[in-house]
Amino acid sequence: MSEAIIVIGLNWLGDVVMSLPAISAACNAGKEVHIVTRPHLADVYWLSDLPVVVHRIPTNDNPLKVLKAMKPLSRILASAAVSLPDSFRGAVLASLCKTGNAIGFDVQARGLLLNKRIKKPVDYKLIHESKLHYMLMREAVPELPETMPDLPHCFISKEDWAKTASKFNIDTEKEFILLAPGAAFGAAKRWPPEYFAELTKLIAEKYAGIQIVITGGEKETEISKEISEKSGVSLIDLAGKTNLEELACLISRAKAMVANDSGTMHLAALYRTPTVVPVGPTDMKRTGALNENFVPVIAANCEKIPCRERVCPLKTDACMKSLKPPLVFHFLEELLEGKEQ
Repeated sequence: MSEAIIVIGLNWLGDVVMSLPAISAACNAGKEVHIVTRPHLADVYWLSDLPVVVHRIPTNDNPLKVLKAMKPLSRILASAAVSLPDSFRGAVLASLCKTGNAIGFDVQARGLLLNKRIKKPVDYKLIHESKLHYMLMREAVPELPETMPDLPHCFISKEDWAKTASKFNIDTEKEFILLAPGAAFGAAKRWPPEYFAELTKLIAEKYAGIQIVITGGEKETEISKEISEKSGVSLIDLAGKTNLEELACLISRAKAMVANDSGTMHLAALYRTPTVVPVGPTDMKRTGALNENFVPVIAANCEKIPCRERVCPLKTDACMKSLKPPLVFHFLEELLEGKEQ
């Protein structure tokens, strides 16, 4: 029987994707990996096709309910519980697994909860988040190689794609470009809707006959509606209409995607989808997409870049507004031409 370890998963879609190389490495080392994750993120692990056991636990729920939901984890007899989140809650969850080997970074006053407290590197702000996750995983699985493996390369079946395309009336005989104008973390990461609208015009003029599909969450339907109205271009607006599996289908089949820094941007890395991202407040050294076909278009006109704030601290959104549509379109063209060669 394989040795088991428990992983306390991260709480944002993009963060989960960035943790997959570490989780994949543990699976490849023959470990039986159990993931504790909030229910809405469970399907990300399913999409990754990794042989993990997923425990859907609403960890931000009533503490007594969480305690009850975590009880079965203490019976797994795992050799370690790794808290990937730096939060105090993450350390509590790891300790509840009762492995005697709760592992996590020594931050947020978590010392009494962790059996193995790992000091973050002094230069952690210069290190990609995925490598920090891998650092923790190596503490639980010492035999892992020093070099982190690549993100798993995932695929969507022809049957699943055909089902999704049929549901949303997408012509499978034509190529399409995907636009993802939302960003759940906050407004500071959003490229202006009027810029997305202008971009759609540039795409339609250069690539006649190509389909343009907009995606987004339920809270982003007003953004997609504004883009559709201002562009004057025939678009397929799917904002608020897709589940995670359907979004993955769209991403996997898109010729290219233009997205904000978001979970959708990171999900595209699983399928190596060519992606252009206008970047303002984000530090791409730390949280850039693990995608070989990823082009960040980074603003450089603000002294606070990268501020990593949800809302522009200057109330101007100047960094994102400085990235004009023709510039983003230029990089999109380069990606499209590179893919065609």
